[in-house]
Amino acid sequence: MTRTELPHPFSPLGRANALRRMHAERVDLLVVGGGITGCGIARDAALRGWSVALIDKEDFAFGTSSRSSKILHGGVRYLEYGHFLLVRESARERTVLKAIAPHLVHRVDFLFPVFEPDSLLKIKAGLSVFDWLAGTPDEDKHVNLEPQEVRVRLPGLREPLRGAVQYPEYITDDARLTLENAISAAEHGALVANHTALDRFLTEENGRVRGASVEDRLTGNTFDIEARCVVNACGPWAEEVLRGANMPVATPLQPSKGIHLLLSAERLPIEGAAFLKSTSGRRGLVIRRLNYVYVGTSDTEYDGPLDTPRATREEVLELLEMVQDCFPDAALGIEHVLAAWAGIRPLILEEGKTTRDTSREDEVWSGPDGLVTIAGGKLTTYRRMAERAIDEAKEVLGPPPRDEIRTTTVPLSGAPESDSDLEDLESQAAERLRAAGVPEATVERLLWLYGRQLQHLLELAETETKWLDPLGPGVPAVRGEVKLAVEREMAATLIDFMDRRSALLLFSPNFGLAGAEEAAQIMGSLLSWDDARRSAEVERYTAYSDAHRVPSA
Repeated sequence: MTRTELPHPFSPLGRANALRRMHAERVDLLVVGGGITGCGIARDAALRGWSVALIDKEDFAFGTSSRSSKILHGGVRYLEYGHFLLVRESARERTVLKAIAPHLVHRVDFLFPVFEPDSLLKIKAGLSVFDWLAGTPDEDKHVNLEPQEVRVRLPGLREPLRGAVQYPEYITDDARLTLENAISAAEHGALVANHTALDRFLTEENGRVRGASVEDRLTGNTFDIEARCVVNACGPWAEEVLRGANMPVATPLQPSKGIHLLLSAERLPIEGAAFLKSTSGRRGLVIRRLNYVYVGTSDTEYDGPLDTPRATREEVLELLEMVQDCFPDAALGIEHVLAAWAGIRPLILEEGKTTRDTSREDEVWSGPDGLVTIAGGKLTTYRRMAERAIDEAKEVLGPPPRDEIRTTTVPLSGAPESDSDLEDLESQAAERLRAAGVPEATVERLLWLYGRQLQHLLELAETETKWLDPLGPGVPAVRGEVKLAVEREMAATLIDFMDRRSALLLFSPNFGLAGAEEAAQIMGSLLSWDDARRSAEVERYTAYSDAHRVPSA
């Protein structure tokens, strides 16, 4: 088989080949954890020329990395805690991510409303400091808005309003950003497999870590991966992994739970995004994404099961109360909450501080020999976190073959070469999709998510027009997305597709359930599922979607 005939690394055969090679070949670096941090580390290491393996027990972005506020933000709120270096790093990373993933980094104008008796001057001064730390160009610096201008963007906002300050931020689809880092790692030589769980570390007599024994959870097969260095990038599970192996934990974690509520934009017709502050002082965010608006977030200590965090009814009501207070004329009730999601922040414990006050900075430590652990951090700074983990791995491996940072310039797999190319691609794709009768809501969603991957979707439609047929009644997706997810994005379960590939779980009517049967049929035909497996996948997805509804009283 020639190189041009090799299967796509994220196809079913590509995954099988990766697992076979992980067992047969000793790698330089084994990364355990397929969240944004682990995928970023694998990508950076592969770009530097190391041989790399990346595994996750579930799926890419299964945990925190698909349950964030989905903002690539500069960290304005960290100014009040004096975390100036984190603010500068976060703000500047937005520029890098916009360059390497313009299709996934969407500008949104953020408003910081100020109410009596708070000082508008104080907020202006803070954002002036932010602009300086971020190196903000003149055209993107903050601007002041009068109350009447604010109400155009945020209709129904409470009184007494003094005005607002506006500045640009960026939102993304966190799961697809994670996925594209994993794909990019594989495109540059990394061996990558989801649904592959760490069973135990392999150690030498002196305690040095030399790899891991793992299980392919799709087949039940177990095998060893030999590695010169292992990185524990398991996010909220990082401490649990170490303690389970009777290994020292340099700094304990303090998991923090954050929830978000989803509303229809028809019900709360805001533009852009805004910080919120209720009359009681409760703070939050409200963000528009296509036809939806989501609000967040809580920030509370969490000691429950890490695999299945859920929003409680009490938490939903508490967050909803803040929104009701901020938009009293919207007449929002709990019946208007379409979905709720919960994520766990892997914060580094700081004694005496609440989780809200705890720094979002990351830490990297080594021990035992051959093992590097990274914890803490945030979505926006994942690429810099990867650099710091690589620096620690160098202490074990020595310099990589190409010891240079390339993650700032090499685009992710769905990124066109320039913003103008992206505009041309989206314009042409939109024209072809509309000509094929694809509904406008579906067109907008496809353009928002896929970037250059749209070309593959349109190529499918050229062979058979059925791939642009609706996935289900009222579901803003097409059938070809399922085929694309299986053959080029390593979707191995219905939940993989509905949640982390297509975002239909959260951002489609009734969790996209009207398309679940059809999606299972397509996946089943591509993955050789029998009728019982298809039915089981739909049942599992239905239960999974139910867990994202507002809990009953």
